[in-house]
Amino acid sequence: MGTASRQVGVPPGQVQEEQKVAEEEAVNDTAVSEEGDEEPVAKCRSIAWGAGAAAASYGTLLAVSGGDSQLTEDVVDLLHSAYTSSVSLSGIVSMERNAAHSVALPPRLARGQGPVVRMFCHSLGYFFADVGLIAVQGGIFRRWPDLSAGRLAHHTIQTCANLPCIFRTKPSEALALRSVLCIAYFAEFSNLFLRASNLLRRRQGPTRLRHAVNWALLISFGASRLVNFAGAIRI
Repeated sequence: MGTASRQVGVPPGQVQEEQKVAEEEAVNDTAVSEEGDEEPVAKCRSIAWGAGAAAASYGTLLAVSGGDSQLTEDVVDLLHSAYTSSVSLSGIVSMERNAAHSVALPPRLARGQGPVVRMFCHSLGYFFADVGLIAVQGGIFRRWPDLSAGRLAHHTIQTCANLPCIFRTKPSEALALRSVLCIAYFAEFSNLFLRASNLLRRRQGPTRLRHAVNWALLISFGASRLVNFAGAIRI
């Protein structure tokens, strides 16, 4: 009486380990959901805020640069990459060992109102703003921006990745999805050097500096996209 029964033939150590895993998963679910997840309308506002901030930044820089759309796109995308990769890195270094996964975001970062999910929303808004830019420039003014097809394909894939992570609220699923996407977002780090390389090339920056940035781009691409994605898949 008062003790948990176990299946005949199952070693006591295995039963204890399974009970421990179940208890840790229950703790994770409770911790992620104890303050609840943001209402969908609040997340939609964050997406809209991201889109508005991107559009305002683009318009301001375009005016300041005298209509240089390539310079403006490089600078705005560099700012987006700096923001998203810094939040991603903060989440990665804060990850904890987890019973269901090898590592996962701590509950305070996995919640819908936390900085990681807020970044997902803002970033998605940025992608929506870029889709709007492509639609206006190409559809109305018949001047399609560079790499329009590739950008639209990227934004479509990213939208399919972000939406479940933002709006899925079942604690165990949300924790897994948000942890993996947080790691994957560190791929934006290499974009910092890509955009810097573009800026230096068009402005005829010092050759040695351009070579250094290109090497940083190559190394960061391998670290933040190839090695990083392999780590994300293991979760």
